[in-house]
Amino acid sequence: MDILINDEKLDFALEKERNIGDVVKNVEDSLVRGGNVIESILVDDRAVPFDYTSAEFRRSLTEVKVLRIITSNQAELAFRTIVTVGEYISKILDEYLSKDFFQFHDDVIEGLKLIYEGIIGSMKILKIKYSVIIGAEGRSIDHMLSELKELIIKYEKQYLDEEGIGVLDAILKNLLQTTPTIFKWAVIKNYSMFSSIEKNSLISYLKTIYSDLFTVCLRSVKKFEAIGSNLQLGEDLNALQDLFFLADLIEEIISIFEVTNNILGGTFGSLFTPSNFCPQDESSPDFRRKDFSPKNFFSDQLFHSLSCKLKEVEKAFKERDMITVGDVLEYDVKPLFESIMGRLEKINDLL
Repeated sequence: MDILINDEKLDFALEKERNIGDVVKNVEDSLVRGGNVIESILVDDRAVPFDYTSAEFRRSLTEVKVLRIITSNQAELAFRTIVTVGEYISKILDEYLSKDFFQFHDDVIEGLKLIYEGIIGSMKILKIKYSVIIGAEGRSIDHMLSELKELIIKYEKQYLDEEGIGVLDAILKNLLQTTPTIFKWAVIKNYSMFSSIEKNSLISYLKTIYSDLFTVCLRSVKKFEAIGSNLQLGEDLNALQDLFFLADLIEEIISIFEVTNNILGGTFGSLFTPSNFCPQDESSPDFRRKDFSPKNFFSDQLFHSLSCKLKEVEKAFKERDMITVGDVLEYDVKPLFESIMGRLEKINDLL
């Protein structure tokens, strides 16, 4: 039996493999380690479902002449999934919800599951955090997905009624308006894959991202005080949720700063001059620094200070010193966070 990976013959020595499923499993394990996934499988030029429980996967190797496996890079597949999700949402809105819905009910419910899983899976592969995605009317992607999951669970075993169709219509329209934002984040977080994209387009994406990040930060400032209050009241779960949210948000901001620094070099680096950031304060360290550059701006003492304070929070939390946790967050980390917000706003203005 010949084994082909994307039409290239694989030098694969059969050992304990007895059927098609055994071979596919071994190949899949190797592909995943390399950041790839199996997209489709053909047995003697006939497409078969990727299902380890199927009869096709139990076929003896002696019955097969050629096993062809088509693969894709995980990130590329995730990008295509985002586009496909948008297309399928449009299809449901334009074709299904506008007609006699009952005959399409089962197909739509299955489609909604694929939309839900597709968005979650793609964002994970592309390293996008839920906390930073702002959708239609300022709503978070996390909230939209929670609503979609609740609707799927509710109507899996009963037909969608008029109220359900109305709720579904609103959820899908919000998700459809949000997919371009997800795509922009995906490109920026994985921009090394898109060398052909013009810098003007990347900067346009960055403007959207910085604007949204500033909005998320503005909404999140109150969480610093809320964490301390909740810890004092014994509401540790709420405090932890807010703490994890802020940690994710800060991590994402630092990540975007690093990516921006890489994208903006050369011509666009001239935007980031001392006078752009502190024209009124010649005593500012940034102003006096002769080697001022985007790199210095994006990785300076501010982030070192923030890192140190977050370590203090972690240490106090492990020691169950909740008073120190609350105090450091409110009086030390919060001011640093607000300084970061100022930089987000300034960068967005300069872009």
